[in-house]
Amino acid sequence: MVSFLEKVNKISNFVKEVWQKKKPLLSTVLLVTLTSIVYIYPFGSYFRFTLAIVLLTTFLLFFEQLPIVSGTVITGLVILIFRTTIDFLSGASGYAGALLTNLPALAYYLSFGSLFYLLSVRDRTDNILELILLLSMTDIISNVVELLFRSELIPAKFALILPSIIVVAVVRAILAIIGYYVLKQYQSFILANEQAERYIEQTLMVAKLKSELFYLEKSSQDIEDVMEKAYLLYTQLNSQKQEIHQAQPLLAEQALGVAREIHEVKKDYYRVKTGIENILKTTSKAQEIKLSDILYIIEQNTIRYLNVINKKISVTYEQTEDFVTDRHYTLVSILDNLLINSIEACGDNGMIRVMETTSKDEVFFCVEDNGTGIDKEEFDLIFNPGYSTKFSPRTGKISTGLGLAHVKDYIELFGGTIRVESNPGICTRFLIALPRSSIIVAGNDMKK
Repeated sequence: MVSFLEKVNKISNFVKEVWQKKKPLLSTVLLVTLTSIVYIYPFGSYFRFTLAIVLLTTFLLFFEQLPIVSGTVITGLVILIFRTTIDFLSGASGYAGALLTNLPALAYYLSFGSLFYLLSVRDRTDNILELILLLSMTDIISNVVELLFRSELIPAKFALILPSIIVVAVVRAILAIIGYYVLKQYQSFILANEQAERYIEQTLMVAKLKSELFYLEKSSQDIEDVMEKAYLLYTQLNSQKQEIHQAQPLLAEQALGVAREIHEVKKDYYRVKTGIENILKTTSKAQEIKLSDILYIIEQNTIRYLNVINKKISVTYEQTEDFVTDRHYTLVSILDNLLINSIEACGDNGMIRVMETTSKDEVFFCVEDNGTGIDKEEFDLIFNPGYSTKFSPRTGKISTGLGLAHVKDYIELFGGTIRVESNPGICTRFLIALPRSSIIVAGNDMKK
């Protein structure tokens, strides 16, 4: 039983591997074959014009990894089997008769693939007129080859047949080229979106790293202060020569030990801080971007976050001045923290507004929500590190309470202020005021 399952698993993995490697070819064969059912009989015989060649040409131009000759021949073989099976099932003839009727179509695909390769059609995509000419010639010659195999090229009829073949070839060439450029534009659009996504993710990551670096620096200074106090205590204890107190030398040694341990912690902090600084030097060189771009980054991150936690919360963004700033990482960190708080306060539904206004000397931000709100008694406490009323229902662990403390410290670093207004269950606002000179790049004010 185990060996059987192992074999099934190996076969499944092999099929997946083949599909990944041959995906463009298999997809092309499948789509072109299905498109081949759209056709017309122009000359009252089994010869037909089909849209399948338009799709095949588009794919041959677009997918450079798609083999030209073998890909075209495989497509022709599958179409031959497909048409023969349909004719047989419809009762038009036996399977052998249906196969002989459709076999000349394979000559068309063999000729088309060979000419496409020999004329290097794929290398002419930068010259549309030349590309139309080469594709038309390839189509015309391939149709003539098929007609020869069908014994339908009677000289008297050829003069009537040729104009139709030429017109159809030109039309199919133009349609294929249009399809090729549509795919190219779509590919460019996808790449631009992916690049924008990577930029947003990088900006958010750097903003978080900078926030953590700010507190590492602050903690490093705290450690430095504690180390100095411990060493000072050691020197004081060591200088007091009171022989009646036998514990005095022991206390001095303990104080010195604390100072040494703190010094080791300080070195570790310094190594981490320096490492983060080196990373940020290469990933977050000073940039000047507009507020609208900052709000877009925050908006995209918020949309992803709401999708992950499955909440239907409306978030809107308003601004009166699209100024340019080089403090975008800090602004992202401030507004992102406030938004996360508002989302948590709104439950499963709610409305949040992020607003920016300006005056002559200041820039104001307001993050407003209609969530559960904050009691007035807590206004002075919510910005204290470690203070939180939130906890995880799953784990029962209380929040760290560092988000608003981070926000307040950042704002004060800019010389700004933050205050809160709340009418629980109706409206809660966090109001920020920042000096224009602290965040707007001089000479880059941009009035909306």
